[in-house]
Amino acid sequence: METTKKQNGSTADGDLKSPITTTPIPTNFVEVERYAITEPFAYVVIAKDPESGGYAYMVDELKLNEEEIQIYNTLLKTLQMELKVPRSDVDSKAYFEASARNIVDKYRIAMGRMANIAWSKILYYIDRDMVGFGALNAFMSDPAIEDVSLDGLNRPLYVFHSKYESMPTNLIFTKEEDLDDLIVRLVHISGKHVSTAFPLVDATLPGRHRLMATYRKEVTPFGSTLTIRKFRTDPVTIVDMLKFGTLNTELAAYLWYMMESRLTTIVVGATAAGKTTLLNALASMLRPGIKIVTIEEVQEMNIAVDNWVPMISRPSYGLSSERIGEVSLFDLVKASLRMRPEVLIVGEVRGEEAYVLFQAVSTGHGGLCTIHAEDVRSAIKRLTSKPMDVAPSYIPFLDLALVSRRVLLPGSDRMRFGRRIIAAEEVVDVDTQVRVFEWNNAKDNFVSNLHESVKIKKLAEFRATTPEAIIDEIHRREVVLKWLVQRNLRHQVELQKVFTDYYYKPQETGALAAQELGVGEGRSKAPSPQTAVSAR
Repeated sequence: METTKKQNGSTADGDLKSPITTTPIPTNFVEVERYAITEPFAYVVIAKDPESGGYAYMVDELKLNEEEIQIYNTLLKTLQMELKVPRSDVDSKAYFEASARNIVDKYRIAMGRMANIAWSKILYYIDRDMVGFGALNAFMSDPAIEDVSLDGLNRPLYVFHSKYESMPTNLIFTKEEDLDDLIVRLVHISGKHVSTAFPLVDATLPGRHRLMATYRKEVTPFGSTLTIRKFRTDPVTIVDMLKFGTLNTELAAYLWYMMESRLTTIVVGATAAGKTTLLNALASMLRPGIKIVTIEEVQEMNIAVDNWVPMISRPSYGLSSERIGEVSLFDLVKASLRMRPEVLIVGEVRGEEAYVLFQAVSTGHGGLCTIHAEDVRSAIKRLTSKPMDVAPSYIPFLDLALVSRRVLLPGSDRMRFGRRIIAAEEVVDVDTQVRVFEWNNAKDNFVSNLHESVKIKKLAEFRATTPEAIIDEIHRREVVLKWLVQRNLRHQVELQKVFTDYYYKPQETGALAAQELGVGEGRSKAPSPQTAVSAR
């Protein structure tokens, strides 16, 4: 990619730094798509490299001229001196914008009329660099971006786009001090510390984005690095996943019934397979009103329920091996049991916290968690091996395992990837699992084996009904889910209302959905969902 001498550089007088911006878009690149981020100052251009055939993510920002750069520097210094931290609990961004505009107005009046000066453009850069994410602000403001990754000096920043997957960008840091300053600033606004003594940081940025950073060349030879996993304030829901094709309505209805029954479930998959997204969607289908405790290293769960206690682990202080002040996932899982949760959710199990979690589910608590593994068998092998050390006799307390994977989708002229639940398996014991749903990679659809379900048979026996009646109930829920998709009711709050209505008034809610869809409600009457309690 082309670079310019002024990118990340200084102005002609040597004392003033221009705001760090992206390099110009190469003239030979073909524009595929363009959309606004902060109109009219920043746009995104998805471009195709005619030589490699690959896609690139280009940020097109209005640049400052030399006069504007001088004013930008002066205003930055003025704001740093005049702005005071508000004593009351106010919106810091709104407070800054109001204060900055007042200072800019005073400065503009003092300077009089000046040709070739765009004050709104200067204010955009000041806002971006003082309360935003600096040079990363456009990437962080784009809802289509899932991850931001910077691998070191003189290397292009990469993004993971929901439509175009992983792409290089036109942001390249060419000066160590600029890159180090960015890392220090991001770490500090997350409330953490970074230095050569502590070169690794795992933190949560404002907006609850997850930051993993390294500092200078202490552990990464190419210089400071960062990876940001963006947090969705409007999380992906089960309706979104139906639209994406991650699962079908029958599988979603089956999971809805199992979640309401508090079956212990584990989500299995590799990195970026959509495990946490699926976990969040499953949690939203739990029985209304139950107490949920979530335990994570960095908060990624976002559930629209009132009776929810999120807990986050804390690293140790100091350099000694005594782990002073550390609060581990293991400590949190133990402490959470005194809170009497009905469902305990651990974002990811990979250590001794797995043993305590299985102790909890063996005593009647519901449990949800994720684990890094390729399939169910390898997940069980990890659970029963060190450092998790879950006894094989506890594995039958695990009811359901869902394998989520990023896959190559069929039927496309170009390589197109998506996330799919490739298998839903019911766990009988260490060596026996029953696959009730399976993804067909040739046709991109799902094969159902509901009549083979051992959990449905167990629930039917517990509730003094028949497996066929429960399967009919699942089909009725399938109608409700199709209705939600048709009406585009996808927000968590909207879904919670429908799930609660169905829990307390299943016949009325089901009839309404069937009527609007113009289909039948079901073949037989199943027990009321209010009996959906653990069958253990």
